[in-house]
Amino acid sequence: MIDWRGWRTIAGGVCLAALIIGVSLIGASLVGTRAFAQDEPSLTVDNDVSAFAISADNTIAYSVPHLKRFDKIVIERDEIWIASSKRKFKQIIDPDKFMPTPPPQTYIVQSISWSPDSQRLALAMMTKQYPWSPKVKGKKKGELDDDDIDNTYDDNNTPTAESSSGNAIALLDPDGREIKVANSKTRFIMGGVTGTWLSDGKTFVYLNGGGEIVRVTPDDGKSTPLFDGKTFAGVAFDTPRDRAYAIGEGLTPLSGLALVQLGLQKETIAELTRIRDYQGSLTVSGSGNAVGYFSDGDTIEIRNLANPSKAIHLHTGPGRFEFDRDDRRILLKRGVPAESNDLVWVRLDDSDFSPILHDLIYHDFHIAPDGNSVGVVDVGKGFLKVYPLE
Repeated sequence: MIDWRGWRTIAGGVCLAALIIGVSLIGASLVGTRAFAQDEPSLTVDNDVSAFAISADNTIAYSVPHLKRFDKIVIERDEIWIASSKRKFKQIIDPDKFMPTPPPQTYIVQSISWSPDSQRLALAMMTKQYPWSPKVKGKKKGELDDDDIDNTYDDNNTPTAESSSGNAIALLDPDGREIKVANSKTRFIMGGVTGTWLSDGKTFVYLNGGGEIVRVTPDDGKSTPLFDGKTFAGVAFDTPRDRAYAIGEGLTPLSGLALVQLGLQKETIAELTRIRDYQGSLTVSGSGNAVGYFSDGDTIEIRNLANPSKAIHLHTGPGRFEFDRDDRRILLKRGVPAESNDLVWVRLDDSDFSPILHDLIYHDFHIAPDGNSVGVVDVGKGFLKVYPLE
């Protein structure tokens, strides 16, 4: 006969052991892969998002490509939208009003930045103006350009635009109204590659194509190249504290490559440490207490500003990264920065890798300034989703 009581005892022991092992494996899996308090996004933007930025109050500004056919030219002018944390959406830039045609002009938003007080925006754009001549009267019906249905072009006018292109920065308030630079001869800050507002909400700093930092106050139009026109190989703005970190050659009396701290209001420069090599992606943490950069194509070098001479080396391979709220980890999108890939946490103390969001592939990401959430852009349709961080 079978002793069922003994069998139940053995079976119970096996089941308990299996349960313990299962719980342990689940716990290990969660520790290794889970990065969010929940798998459902707290906010979804169902548009094809090309660039976005999260403000200090968790408002999101984002661009959506808008194509328009003008004559025989296809031009792109991006829409700009605002999404609040309460899931309210508002379009603040209509391309047909912001950049009306004719003449045919393209502007493509490369990056967006918020002021520390969440009250101003900056759009870093690539612009192009195409050569164009107005249509003349007397054409057969159907031969007029679609944008001249009412035949309003000036028949005796000469071509209105010459071929041109370049970097430009537009300054806006959250309602999309342009903030003009007084006495400027151009509508935008021409030649600006990237820039941001300082903590006073009145001063703007930007990096030009030559690697110089320029400070401008739109109210009075005063523009000043900073640091005696020194050029930098990399710059990371820490605008809540009115400073930046930079890497370059000969930035201090001692020659060689150095990491320096820059005071953007008082124009001060202080060397933090010498470095051997710099291969790009200088990034400052939200706390302002750590910076990181690629020292070669596969290695990120982290410098804690309490002891900047001591470097932490993370062998990650190429990618783009941002710091978490405690400066204990970086979130890395692996691979070529312009291409889509998965996201992983990399711990600074032991270089441990932890995949997030079930190893899915994303085109872009940004951690919110408070470190409590992250926005990711899906591959394909380009939907923007925001998830809370644990």
